Amino acid sequence: MSSIASSQAPTRNEPLKGLNPRILLLALGMFALGTDAFVVAGVLPTIAGEVKVTESLAGQLVTAFSLTYGLGAPLLAALTSRWSPNRVLLLALGFFCFANIGSAIAPTFPLLMLSRVLTGCFAASYAPLAYTIATSMAPPEKRGQALSLVVIGTKVATVIGSPLGTWIGEHIGWRMSFGLVALLAGIALIALLIFRLPSTAAPIRLSLGARLAPITQPRLVLALLPALLWNLGTFAVYTYIAPLLQATVHIKDVSGLLMAFGVGMICGNLLAGRIVDRLGSNRPLVFFLIALIVVQSFLALATTTLIGSIISIFIWALLTSITFIPQQYRMLHLAPEHANVILALNNSTLYLGIAAGAGLGGLALHIVPVTQLGLLGSGVLLLSLLLFGLSIRLSDGKASQDEEHAREKILVTPE
Repeated sequence: MSSIASSQAPTRNEPLKGLNPRILLLALGMFALGTDAFVVAGVLPTIAGEVKVTESLAGQLVTAFSLTYGLGAPLLAALTSRWSPNRVLLLALGFFCFANIGSAIAPTFPLLMLSRVLTGCFAASYAPLAYTIATSMAPPEKRGQALSLVVIGTKVATVIGSPLGTWIGEHIGWRMSFGLVALLAGIALIALLIFRLPSTAAPIRLSLGARLAPITQPRLVLALLPALLWNLGTFAVYTYIAPLLQATVHIKDVSGLLMAFGVGMICGNLLAGRIVDRLGSNRPLVFFLIALIVVQSFLALATTTLIGSIISIFIWALLTSITFIPQQYRMLHLAPEHANVILALNNSTLYLGIAAGAGLGGLALHIVPVTQLGLLGSGVLLLSLLLFGLSIRLSDGKASQDEEHAREKILVTPE
């Protein structure tokens, strides 16, 4: 037996078939999307000053993009389901590029706001198809790696794209920050047109009603709501991170500090998978939410020096990003029958949370100074923690009931 096992071992350990390098081009498109999503926060004071609006009103540019992205993803997926996925992806990336050119040349704030709505629409069309096409280009045993390659485009944007866009905005002008995003999207589009994506089978067509079916179940709504709130509580602060740091550490160019945020985001994502594999999802989420409440409550005090700012922003970003994968894992276990739809809705909670956070933070700035946003956000995080505890209790109770019903069925079923 041992000889047979040893003879089969090399077969099992053979190198897996390589990934299609064109997946990297899809990741480049996601890099452009990620840069666009986060760059406004870094150049917010510059935009506000030039277009002569308050920083709280300028923050609603983030709301416009993220709200459109979060609400538009399921709707646009349903509307374009009859078309070729490759064609929709290329068109979405092309229009995304032109919409960012529109942001760069917008002569008035209302037109700038309109351009952010349009970029949100096209981003919402591109991202889900990038994931779908990437997995179709990979063998079954490497589809997880294909997804990771596409996702890493967004994560690298928080380390390189957003800080670079912020630096450009501070030294050349905020319009060139959007020009950078348009350039990145344009390069990705040209590369995809030159190297041509392979033909892919059309995804399963789901109506809008089918995509939103899980939100008719109170148990799943209660499981999604805490994620919406903890993203809201975090991005009520992050959207206004530039004026916050200018008030606490007294520097104008915050691009270097935003790089620390990006590194923390990547580290959090790398750690999250291992933590979930060892501890599951519930306990890590409770622990990290408590830690996030503490860190964010003292963020203004911790960012009064450069070193303190780097360390605290890194930890804050790590705790922020580490919650996403455990939540995805939890939702999969709560509703495996709605896997694709529930994960898409959970992703929407991120962007809806960003949108609502930018709105809440903007309203709060009419009443409190920017240094108090951390406390406001922590209050929302505390509410999310309480709702999460309630969700765990109800979900565990439902699981126990299902197990009891299954046991009773076994007992009464004749052999």
